[in-house]
Amino acid sequence: MSDKADLSEELQVLAEQLGADDWQLALKAGATLVQAGQAGIDAAIWGLSHPKVSVRRGCADFMDHHGTDRCFAPLQWVALHDPAPSVRRVAVHSAGCQRCKQCPLTGDLVGLLVQVALSDTNRRVREQAIGGLRYQPQDQRAIEALKKILSAEANPRLRREAHHALKRQDPNYRALVDAQARERGIAAASARKE
Repeated sequence: MSDKADLSEELQVLAEQLGADDWQLALKAGATLVQAGQAGIDAAIWGLSHPKVSVRRGCADFMDHHGTDRCFAPLQWVALHDPAPSVRRVAVHSAGCQRCKQCPLTGDLVGLLVQVALSDTNRRVREQAIGGLRYQPQDQRAIEALKKILSAEANPRLRREAHHALKRQDPNYRALVDAQARERGIAAASARKE
């Protein structure tokens, strides 16, 4: 829902308060939006297109715990197109993190995370997406993307995230890495004995 006229002024104010510097005010606004049910979620969706970065980020963060399938498409758009990297990063986390939600989102999370991991211009946003792939079910698209990142990425933090995510996504990669670690351990033990 993006039409400001469809929401009550009170819900719009609460959505705006999700971006407040005062965390207690933001927490109280979030609790009131939860009590409002679907109308509260619609207000947070409305807030994803707010002109203020802090409001968009606060609304995306609200959806980490309270997002529903109705939130997935707006979160996806924000994760891919918001001009502020901090908002994109929170949207990626909120879309990809299923542990905090009452019901997991059913959109193409892996597709979104792969797209962000391969194409976002901000390292922290990409790192969030790569890390999110670690907790998704095994998917060939994720495996291919993570291998591509490992082979081409220069940033050590992104390579480390990709390595850990690939160990969870690809049992063959995990077996290879574990075997190499065992061999290094045996070699190091032998060197200490000599």
